[in-house]
Amino acid sequence: MLKHDANAFRLIRSKIGLKIAILVVIQIIFIITSFSILSYYESQGTYLGNSINIAGKNRFLTSNLMLHLSEYFFESNGNDISKINHISKINSAIDQLETNILALREGGKVSDVDLKPLPSEFFDDWNIIYQKWVSLKTTLTNNIIKPNEQINSEATATATTTDKDIKTTLDTRALSLVDSSNALVTKLGKYAGNTSQNSMFLQTIFAFLNIAVAAVVLYLVMRILKPIFALTTATSEISRGNLDVSVKSRGNNDELSVLTDSFNFMVNSIKKYVNKQNELTRKLKDANEELKNNDRLKDEFINVAAHELRSPIQPILGLSEFLRSNKGRENSSSSNSAAMSLEKEEELLDVIVRNSKRLRQLAEDILDVAKIEGGSLFLNKEKFNLKEMITEILSEYEQKIKNIKNIKLSYYSQGNDSITIEADRSRLCQVIYNLLSNAVKFTNDGSITVIAEKKDKDDNFILLSIRDTGTGIDSEMLPKLFTKFATKSQTGGTGLGLFISKSIIERHGGKMWAENNSDGKGATFAFSLPIN
Repeated sequence: MLKHDANAFRLIRSKIGLKIAILVVIQIIFIITSFSILSYYESQGTYLGNSINIAGKNRFLTSNLMLHLSEYFFESNGNDISKINHISKINSAIDQLETNILALREGGKVSDVDLKPLPSEFFDDWNIIYQKWVSLKTTLTNNIIKPNEQINSEATATATTTDKDIKTTLDTRALSLVDSSNALVTKLGKYAGNTSQNSMFLQTIFAFLNIAVAAVVLYLVMRILKPIFALTTATSEISRGNLDVSVKSRGNNDELSVLTDSFNFMVNSIKKYVNKQNELTRKLKDANEELKNNDRLKDEFINVAAHELRSPIQPILGLSEFLRSNKGRENSSSSNSAAMSLEKEEELLDVIVRNSKRLRQLAEDILDVAKIEGGSLFLNKEKFNLKEMITEILSEYEQKIKNIKNIKLSYYSQGNDSITIEADRSRLCQVIYNLLSNAVKFTNDGSITVIAEKKDKDDNFILLSIRDTGTGIDSEMLPKLFTKFATKSQTGGTGLGLFISKSIIERHGGKMWAENNSDGKGATFAFSLPIN
C-alpha cells in the first residue's frame, strides 16, 4: 500500500515536473525569440538612423555645392585660373553629392558607415530627389562646366547678364533638391519612430508572455501546496468561531483529499447544529418581537377606541339622564312652564341618535379591519349606476353639513354619461362616504368636487377622484396615510377609514392613492376600479 502511494506520488511529481520543464523550455524559446526579434528591430533602427543621416547629408552637400557656385560667380572676376579652380571644386562637390544620393538608395559603406538599401516604400521619394539632382547637374554641366565661348571683354559683359539668370535657376533647383531631401528625412524619421514603437510593443508582449509562463509555473507549484494552506487557514478560522469555511477537495483520493473531505464533513456537522440553535433563537426572538408589536398595537387601539367610545357615550348618557329627569319634572309639574319644548327635545334626541350611529360605525370599522386582516372580506357584486349612487351620497351629505360648514359639493362625469359598473354597491358607497367625510373634516370653507371618468383605451377602468380645497395632507402623514390608526391626535378619528377604503378598492382589483393639489390648496383622493 505504501509502495503504491509512493509510486502514485512520484507519478504526480513527474507529471508536474514535465509540465514545468515544458514551460521552462517555452519560456527560454520566448526569451531567445524576443531577443532575436528585438535585435532585428534594433539593427533596423540603426540602419534607418544611418539612412536619415545620409539623407540629411544631401542638404549639406547641396549647400556646399552652392557655396562653390557662389564663389565661382562672385570671386572669379574674369580670372581664368580662378574659374578653373572653382570649377574643380564644383566638380568635386558634384561627385560627392551624386555618390551620396546613389548610396542612399543602393546602400553600401559611406564614410565608414554601413548603409542598408533604402526601404522600397521610399523609392518614390528618392526618385524625386534623383530627378531634381539630374536637373540641377544638367544645368551645371551645360552652363558652367563646359563653356565653349572665348573669354573677351564683350563676352564677359554678355556672360554677366547670363550668369545672373543661371545663378537664379541653380538656386531654385538646389532649394527644391534640399526640400525633397528634407521631406525624405521627415518620412524616414516617422518610419523609424513607428519601428521603435513596434519594438517597444513587442518588448511589452514578450515581457507579459514571459511573466505569464512564470506565473503558470508558480501556479502549478502552489497547486500542490494549496490543500495544506487551505486546511491550515480553515482551522484558524474555526478556532476564531467562523464556521462558514470549507476546503475544496482535489478529488484524486490521496491522503490530502481524504483529510479534506473529513474536515468538511466535521465542519458541516458543527455548522448544522449551530444553525439549528441559531434558528431556534431567531424564532424565539421574532416571536418576542411580534408579541411586543402586538402589545403596542393593542395599546394604540385601546387608546384610540377608548377615546372614540368615550366621545359619543358621554353625550348619550348625559342627554338621556337629562331627558329622563326632565320627563319627571313634566309629570310632577302642574304647569307647562317647567316642561321642555318638543323642538328642544327632538334636538337632543338627534344628538343621541348621531352619537349612537357613531358608535355603530366604530364597531363596524373594527369588524371590517378584523375581516380584512383575516382574509374574510367578501364582496356582493351587482351592476348599478355609479352616477346615481354618487348623486344620492352628495345629496345626503349636503343635508348633513348645510348648517355646519360653507362647503359646495359638486359632481362631474365625463360627457355627463351614466357609468354602469359591477361592484359591491354597499362597500363602494362606504368608500366614497369615507373619502367625503375625510374631505369635509379638513375643509372649512370652499368646495369638494367628485369626478368620475372612464380610462384605458377600451374604457375598462373608471377613475374616481375627490378633490377638496382644504388644508391638504400633512407631509408627516402622507407616507402612512392608508395604514391602520393613521391619525393625528388633534384631528380625531380612529384612523381606520382610509385603511378600510383602500382594502375594499384593492379587493375589487383597483388602486387608491392620494396627493396634495399642485396649486397648494387642498388634496385629492382617487381610486381606479375595473368596470366589470
